[in-house]
Amino acid sequence: MNRKQVNSILWFVALLWLTSCSVYKYVPQGQYLLNKVEVTSADKSMVDVTKYRNLSYQNPNSRWFGLFRFPLRFYSLTKTRSGEAPVIYDPLLSEATRSDIKRSLMNSGYLNADVSYTSINKRRPKTTVRYKLDPGKMFVVDTIRVTVQDSAISRIIEADSKQSLLVSGMNLDADILNDERNRVVELVHKHGYYRFNRDFISFVADTARGSDKVGLRMIVSAESTDDDGTVHPHRLFTISTIDYYLSDKSGNLPGATLDPSIEDHDGFRLLYPGQDDKPYLRAKIVDNHSFLRSGMMYNSDSISKTYTSLSRLGILKYSNIRLAEIPGSDNELSASVYMMRQPKHSVALEMEGTNTAGDLGAAASLSLTDRNLFRGSEQLTLKFRGAYESITNLPGYTGDTYLEYGMEANLDFPEFLVPFMSQELQRRSQATSRFSAKINAQRRPEFQKTIFSAGWGYFWGDGWQKSHRLDVLDLNYLLVPWISDHFREEYLDSVTTVRSILKYNYEDLLITKLGYTFYYSNSRLNSNDPFQYSVRVGFETSGNILNLLSEPLSFEKNSSGQYKFLGVAFAQYVKHDFAVTANWRLDPMNNLVAHLEWGIAVPYGNSTSLPFEKRYFAGGANSVRGWAVRELGPGTYQGDDKTIDYIKQSGDIKLGASLEYRSKLFWKINGAAFIDAGNIWTIREYAEQPGGAFGFDTFYKQIAVSYGLGLRFDFGFLVLRLDGGMKAYNPSGKTLYKKLPIVHPSFDRDFSFHLAVGYPF
Repeated sequence: MNRKQVNSILWFVALLWLTSCSVYKYVPQGQYLLNKVEVTSADKSMVDVTKYRNLSYQNPNSRWFGLFRFPLRFYSLTKTRSGEAPVIYDPLLSEATRSDIKRSLMNSGYLNADVSYTSINKRRPKTTVRYKLDPGKMFVVDTIRVTVQDSAISRIIEADSKQSLLVSGMNLDADILNDERNRVVELVHKHGYYRFNRDFISFVADTARGSDKVGLRMIVSAESTDDDGTVHPHRLFTISTIDYYLSDKSGNLPGATLDPSIEDHDGFRLLYPGQDDKPYLRAKIVDNHSFLRSGMMYNSDSISKTYTSLSRLGILKYSNIRLAEIPGSDNELSASVYMMRQPKHSVALEMEGTNTAGDLGAAASLSLTDRNLFRGSEQLTLKFRGAYESITNLPGYTGDTYLEYGMEANLDFPEFLVPFMSQELQRRSQATSRFSAKINAQRRPEFQKTIFSAGWGYFWGDGWQKSHRLDVLDLNYLLVPWISDHFREEYLDSVTTVRSILKYNYEDLLITKLGYTFYYSNSRLNSNDPFQYSVRVGFETSGNILNLLSEPLSFEKNSSGQYKFLGVAFAQYVKHDFAVTANWRLDPMNNLVAHLEWGIAVPYGNSTSLPFEKRYFAGGANSVRGWAVRELGPGTYQGDDKTIDYIKQSGDIKLGASLEYRSKLFWKINGAAFIDAGNIWTIREYAEQPGGAFGFDTFYKQIAVSYGLGLRFDFGFLVLRLDGGMKAYNPSGKTLYKKLPIVHPSFDRDFSFHLAVGYPF
């Protein structure tokens, strides 16, 4: 008996041992394990029972992937009581659930609704609780009247009436009425009514006997009540004084435990610890990131925008805005903005392990950050990186290691650094300007490569859902100072075609990128929305301006016919990327996530192929996980030469899709089952990549498919991911068994293991 057979038997025995443990072991005599909670409706076309299923006060023990109650079995198995204790059916909680479901139905417009429940017990000590909904008639709003007793507020509401959630024919739904109440309060707050609140808005529903038609009336009262009980008409408030408080390093605020130093400016004061020679934030920066102005009418929108803008200042840990009525004044407010500081400097060390086609290595990076370089919350980050990898199976070379080292510097300004931009536009843009420089050196047994980079770009948001990135200029100079004689003779000198991707990627090259990326997401942090999604769209191009200038300025050409700038050939291409991710929250324990992406890059003009750094690859922890990184494609191409396949297994077109079922297991460990599909292709036919070119009549036959399982260790600040993928369909397979490994799988041939940080999408 070999080792694999022994391992299989051990796993089988462990599985039998685990599944044989009784889940009823700790269910008290005469009581029942809650097995299922079901909700049905007498009228399925009108009621979404899923909404009411979530109102249950008791939920059965969790099931991995919706099938296996392993946490409960672990509890029954172990003496330490790890896992989940059995959920014992409680009829009192079922009655409370029935009452809540009925109340929710009535709030949704089913005023005559009724709900009943039954407990279905079988021979084993377990029960299924089934709630039956009888919603009755839906009451529908027939007529709507809005009565506003304050004429000024009436004009505000009337001007925004097209945004009202109240429409004839709507269900008499309490949630809609509540949302309309909140909308009106927010609207009125934006027009200066600081004390206006939900209590001033009420609804009256008139129902005729025997009819399901409702006359709805919204009433907005004309008076408000102060804290002392004084009643008077609604008042407009203005912000009279504004004070900004800067804390010290320990979080102490001036005026509380510290003697303050005070700077008076036009319209505001800046208070900072008295022992400091000057404030750690310049007054102009504070003013540019605030939407509060002395003498302005109160506006809740300005408060929210100020919070958002101040949160972008990296030197601040958080901020707090407090408004107070000024004593002796009927309608004036004072604004106090407290800004808590975090450490100016920080150091971070990152370690990682690498596995490139079986070659193991390690990498480390050290980051040094200054969050307030010029007292304007400018952030300077210096990053130093080094990597080592042992390379095997490289005959003909003197070395057997891969070394990489580099340094990167990024300088971020919390504003648009653009001449002639007004202060108001700066404030509203919510932008970050970035300048960067980088050097990266790589040394392999076959060659050495050095990359010099410099960048200038902008990042800005458009509300909480949208963000933009504009790379005004991204320069990359790729220098190949040394190529081993063996590699040159064996591979490069043997290639005669001018359009060779091998030769092109071992020559000095200049890339001058201009790019734009748009990102949209409807998800908020810690949101429980049942459906969330995000979309990313990107475009970039390179070399167009240099190509336009090449003939007028008589640029020289190299032996391949490419124009050179400053003695180096430049790349010319256009590239587009798209990705969409959708997340369905099935229940608190399970999510279904779908991902679709594509990309296409076209070399033209001064280039016949893409630079390697801009090409696509498939396989790996974030792609088709049945393949190792850069081992899939392009098309039906099958790599067999480890030395250069990482160049040849790249393409100009990418297509990928994934479906992942994510389930919470226990503690901080989550599980996943996934199916991945995709491949890459070249846009032209290259001799070194036979079968790699894209064709509309063939590409769908070349989409690789894999499946697998994974574990995610989610610590909040860090997600460590382990994925194991198996090939299901291999487009490069030469035989039926190799093309369809799902029919005849081989663990050694078809399995790929991935260790990664973060989720794949």
